Amino acid sequence: MSKRLAVALLLPLALFGVSPASAEVKASAVIQRAIDGFIRPAYASLHDHAGSLTKAMRTLCNAPSQGSLEAARVEFSATVEAWSSAEIIAFGPIRENNRLERMLYWPDRKGIGLKQVQAALAGKDPTATDPAQLADKSVAMQGLGALEFVLYG
Repeated sequence: MSKRLAVALLLPLALFGVSPASAEVKASAVIQRAIDGFIRPAYASLHDHAGSLTKAMRTLCNAPSQGSLEAARVEFSATVEAWSSAEIIAFGPIRENNRLERMLYWPDRKGIGLKQVQAALAGKDPTATDPAQLADKSVAMQGLGALEFVLYG
């Protein structure tokens, strides 16, 4: 019985060293490592690839050719790969102003994006190629899904 009493008295003292404050320090260190080691690099890579894709798309629009189409497709694939790393980060600024949906409206169960892109292309809608005016359109018509249809049909 005295052993149980000793354990009962000593256990709280031993556990006292594991305080919530030390858990918070550890959690904040883990969070900081996630930010510096994954989140920032993922978004930096996405930013770089999106910039390269923008340049390739400008070249394709200004001088359409099989070569510029292939270059745009290569940059598109690299951007999709970068997005694949970053899309798991579904919190923070990406959740504001429908940014997540603007990057990739998915799942598009009713094919809304495809229908809207097809209509814009068929009607030769000049507002669809102006970034400022495109930003005011449906999120289903923006982003990687819409661009995939433009590049691959």
